[in-house]
Amino acid sequence: MIELIYGAKGSGKTQAIIEKANKAAETSNGNVVFITPVDKYSLDIKNAIRFVVTGEHDIKKGCALEAFIKGMIAGNADIKEFYIDGIARIGEIDVVPFIHKLDALSTKYKVHFTVTLSMAEVPDELKRYL
Repeated sequence: MIELIYGAKGSGKTQAIIEKANKAAETSNGNVVFITPVDKYSLDIKNAIRFVVTGEHDIKKGCALEAFIKGMIAGNADIKEFYIDGIARIGEIDVVPFIHKLDALSTKYKVHFTVTLSMAEVPDELKRYL
C-alpha cells in the first residue's frame, strides 16, 4: 500500500509524516524505516525507527533509492513500513513512475510506503494513493 502526503512547501508534510512514523513504531508488527535527504529531523524520530539520510549513502537517483530499499528489505524481512520524506529533494527522481515502482514493491514484499510530495496538485496517475 502507498500513501501520499502532499502540499506546498511549509504546509506541514514533514511533521505529519514524522507523527505517522512515530505512531507506527508503537503499533506496527514489524520494523519501521524513515528515509530523508537531510539529517535535520533525527531527534524527532523515535529510536525504534531506522533513520536513513540518503546523502550519507550517495543516493541521488530513483534507481539508486529503489535498489537501496530493495537491499534493506532483502537484509531485513521484518521491515513493514517505509516513510520517505521529501522524495523530490533526494535527487533526480521522476516521481510518478517511482511511486508506481514503490507500489509494485509494496505488493511483492507486503510493505507499506508513506511518501511526502511538495506539490499543490497531485498528478491524476497518483490520485489513487491519496
